[in-house]
Amino acid sequence: MKKIIGIFLAFAVIITVLPLQSKAETIPMLEVKLVNYLGNKSTITVVFNGEYTLSNGKKVSAGTETVMSIVDNELKLSTSNGQVLIENEIMAATPVKTDSTLAINGRNYYGSFQFVLEKDVKSNKLYIRPINKIDIETYLRGVVPQEMPALWSMEALKAQTIAARTYALKHKNDTNMVDTIVKQVYGGVTAIHLRSDIAVKETEGLVLKYNNTLIDALFSASNGGMTELNSSVWGGTAVPYFAVEQDAFDFHPSTKGKFPWYIQLKQQQIPETLDLNAADTWWSSVKEADADQQVLKNIKTWMKNEGYISDVNQIKISTIAKLELDLKTLSSGGRVSKGTVKMDYLFKDDGKAVEKKSLELIGTSASKIRAMVGIDKMPSYLIDVSETKNEIIVIKGRGNGHGVGLSQYGAKNRAEAGHNHKQILQFYYPKASLVKEYSTASSSSPNTSSTAAVKKDTAAPVISSFKASADYKKNTAKLTMKINKAGKTTIIIKDSKGKTVSTLAKNKAVKSGAVSVDWNISKVGNDKYTAEITAANLDGYTKTVKQNVTIAKPAKEKKGSVKANVLNVRQKPSTSSKVITKLKKKQTVVILSQQGTTWYKVKYGSKTGYVSAKYITVLK
Repeated sequence: MKKIIGIFLAFAVIITVLPLQSKAETIPMLEVKLVNYLGNKSTITVVFNGEYTLSNGKKVSAGTETVMSIVDNELKLSTSNGQVLIENEIMAATPVKTDSTLAINGRNYYGSFQFVLEKDVKSNKLYIRPINKIDIETYLRGVVPQEMPALWSMEALKAQTIAARTYALKHKNDTNMVDTIVKQVYGGVTAIHLRSDIAVKETEGLVLKYNNTLIDALFSASNGGMTELNSSVWGGTAVPYFAVEQDAFDFHPSTKGKFPWYIQLKQQQIPETLDLNAADTWWSSVKEADADQQVLKNIKTWMKNEGYISDVNQIKISTIAKLELDLKTLSSGGRVSKGTVKMDYLFKDDGKAVEKKSLELIGTSASKIRAMVGIDKMPSYLIDVSETKNEIIVIKGRGNGHGVGLSQYGAKNRAEAGHNHKQILQFYYPKASLVKEYSTASSSSPNTSSTAAVKKDTAAPVISSFKASADYKKNTAKLTMKINKAGKTTIIIKDSKGKTVSTLAKNKAVKSGAVSVDWNISKVGNDKYTAEITAANLDGYTKTVKQNVTIAKPAKEKKGSVKANVLNVRQKPSTSSKVITKLKKKQTVVILSQQGTTWYKVKYGSKTGYVSAKYITVLK
């Protein structure tokens, strides 16, 4: 799963690690392959922090430090003084007491272990692969603070915990049940945090189901303001517990500066004037224009991994004619699915000359382009801009991850706005039910489940402090109000005859507090209008209020042109009145009003006065 990486490390706190709780037999067990923090190793250190029994029956006392290695295609476990404890292709270690931990290369884990030999299919080398057998609740203690910062709001942590529990149980029999983002990041005892432990304990046994079957509770860091269907990302059939919805709590002022991202590259990377037959004279000194950008480095690495080249130092990218995502063919959630890459590169072997080659991927999958430029540089498929201007390639997007299911930043913002974990999960997994699958305090069988009671909020939101203001120069009116609960709002404008002239918001997600909307009044006339405001809370209970909005645009300014050679501007509409100033032919005045049929009140510069109407041509 996509996780939030390296956030809030500066806020690390010293906590007391809680011991492993005694678990009822009803709690499911998982077997997790340790890859993320270990990598591929042929030798590892294993420290027994408690008494363990090995698969050959030998007891290992607490504090024993050992080394596990591969010898003659078998695993060998030896103490620091050279005593061999076991040799076999497979070995296991089971704790005598549940609060014991096993440290593998310095990272501690609860539960029992199996160690197996694993062959790398590319290198044909053998590695040691530890498999941690652990109950689901203890597993979650090592997952939740890895997937979401433990200092975030408790309701967001609870929502994350339930999603992670559901996902783990859905996939517990997968052959690739690993401790990485391929599934969920699991950090063992070392990752445990007191706050996430509370979230695990207070949601114990709660899972999400649809038609009495565990859902695939996917999640990502940020959906960029729009959720997505599973079928749009991975193909297949869309499941009913995912939906496409605008998520105002994800793309939010507190996070919109974090996840909008962009890629910018020059089309011309290497001068075209270089002599390809004398590459030795310039190859080491000439760099691509964007050589220091990670995107260019990622492209070269991708070319190596795909077999275009054997060494990234063999090439220089000369021209990127096109790097573009197709914004015309989008998923239901507005995400790109295809794109095009056209580029030339210079290939240098051991000789002095270089060869110019081309790479074209026309109408290729967006996932291939993302792999090429780097998933860290193109973190999502929600693209706002993909264009080339002035020989500069620009791609701009929002979000981080696939956007299906729970958004971690959306959950954070919702929790801070007052949503509880049930309401958060209801938005991201519509039609899924929150179910108590098991409990350590219950004597019910593993297959017995009960629907968790959800107390509904039956009090509709209260709308107050309504205010309307207009800017007639910009032809906009702003409506502001306060709503005391989070939910959705619909705002309709009707004229004095009751006809709807504008819909300013339709089921718009809002937080509790101040709410404002803009109304374009360029096409409406002066009238007394009514704003019908309907606010619904998170459980669908609504209230509608009506507020008056008066539009009174000033009269349109008329201008006139002087048609006399000299025209007197007088203090009053009379030929005997004092002359204020004189105007010349073709000078333009503002006509403020008309006095009878013979005089105009006009403004010229800072002066205001009256002129004879017969000497003014009204301009259209």
